[in-house]
Amino acid sequence: MNFNDEILKADFVIDGRSHLPKHAEKEWASRNPADLQGVCFHQSLEEYGTARGNARYHVGPNHISQKGLPSLSYTMFVERSGDVFLANDVECKTYSQGYRAEKGDENAAYIGVCFGGNFSGPGHEGTQRPTAAQLEVAQRLWHHLKGIWDWNDDALFGHFDFGKPACPGNELTLIIEQIRPRRFDSVVEKQKALKWGQWYDGELDGMWGPLSKKALLAFQRHAGLEPTGIWSHETSLAMRGFLEGS
Repeated sequence: MNFNDEILKADFVIDGRSHLPKHAEKEWASRNPADLQGVCFHQSLEEYGTARGNARYHVGPNHISQKGLPSLSYTMFVERSGDVFLANDVECKTYSQGYRAEKGDENAAYIGVCFGGNFSGPGHEGTQRPTAAQLEVAQRLWHHLKGIWDWNDDALFGHFDFGKPACPGNELTLIIEQIRPRRFDSVVEKQKALKWGQWYDGELDGMWGPLSKKALLAFQRHAGLEPTGIWSHETSLAMRGFLEGS
């Protein structure tokens, strides 16, 4: 299978591989697309939000490498207009932290998809929100890629899963959490779910305090559960049902 051709069959994906800025000398290491483990969403943390602008930044001195990278350090880029670019062949082993040989570098084993913009997330106050076009195409793109690789919904990740809490920002994170099976293993995951239903209006700080407990009690009453203030298995099932139906 030619995975690049399959990606480009979607009418909303633009082939940017030949015209986005590239380094004059450097090339990415290669990987086998059949071995990819899923998709990881990122945000660019800048305001212009274009594939060309971010590629130009990445091939010059940048926060990942002072010597520049071969090209845009993601497989795909979603501009604020909602235009989706295939920036690199899926065979290109891009990276986000600059440590290609280090286990856990998500862009080595996943399709890195970057959304242009500067969005708020835990520990970061952004200056923008994702556009409606970006939020809509995020779901379409996931379902398109999922179909090509025959992945389950638990193969969708955010950069927050790999140690960057603010990435890809609150709204894209909620989309990820709506799509993939919910486990609610961490306090932040519980807070995100309660915030989506507007029971919780505090910070996504990972601290289970009075506001979090009050929100949980409100949700349990809403769901017809005994309001214990304890996140039980029944609470997870009810929350999963709420999120899937919302």
